[in-house]
Amino acid sequence: MEALVSPQWLADNQAIRDIVILDATLKKTMNTANVTTGEVIPGSVFFDLENTFSNPDSPLPHTFPVLSSMSSLLASIGLTPESVVVVYDQQGVYSAPRVWWMLKVMGIQNVYLLDGGLPAWKEAGFEVSGNYTFLGAKIAGHFCGQPKQIVDKTSVSQNIETSHFVLVDARPAARFNGLQAEPRSGLRCGHIPGSVNIPFTEVLTGGKYNSPELLEYLFAQKGIVNPRKLVFSCGSGVTACIVLLAAYHAGFTDLRIYDGSWAEWGACNETNAVITAE
Repeated sequence: MEALVSPQWLADNQAIRDIVILDATLKKTMNTANVTTGEVIPGSVFFDLENTFSNPDSPLPHTFPVLSSMSSLLASIGLTPESVVVVYDQQGVYSAPRVWWMLKVMGIQNVYLLDGGLPAWKEAGFEVSGNYTFLGAKIAGHFCGQPKQIVDKTSVSQNIETSHFVLVDARPAARFNGLQAEPRSGLRCGHIPGSVNIPFTEVLTGGKYNSPELLEYLFAQKGIVNPRKLVFSCGSGVTACIVLLAAYHAGFTDLRIYDGSWAEWGACNETNAVITAE
């Protein structure tokens, strides 16, 4: 199923279909340089990734909520398993892919990402609103959560020896290579042994995804071709989803997230946990 939709597609279909539009902007990352504040796509519901939809009991940032609670959390913002959902963020493409992935994990089939986000919507000349919409809570439906799409540290550790999957790190090259300090205090520098670096900025041009052909070529340059099983990581599991969605757009199908990402691995003191300045 195609994952990306254009502003024109959303405008045309919003008038004839019951579409839930989610603003997935990660609020704490917002700044006046690259985020439009106070403007949203009309009819948008706010998806609070920073608070409501991150596990409050986890010491790690942006951890996927407990699956048993996700049905009621999604229902609280008006979603059902049958919902048709379009996700966007105010930066273009940043946190929205994380929410796209989360909804896919929960078994929502008809979920799309607005390529280019709010900037693309405005550039296309469509109107904006100053307020979010509240749809009202739904009765929690039977969401078919798929926990196998969430990979833990034990599986990543075992993969160093088994190479059962390709681990793709979406952080900038300088951080991956241990040449730049991590933005979160207390984390070591470097990368997980055996991982491949595809910075999330390399899959985008002008705040939108590159074509499937260019993305397939990018992955091939890194030695990754179908039908390899791919697991993605980053700093906290957000930008990893940008590259995961790029892989989906390029035709890869077996895609998962190491949810602890570097926030977990970089804090670990196990021997051979990190390669630095390679």
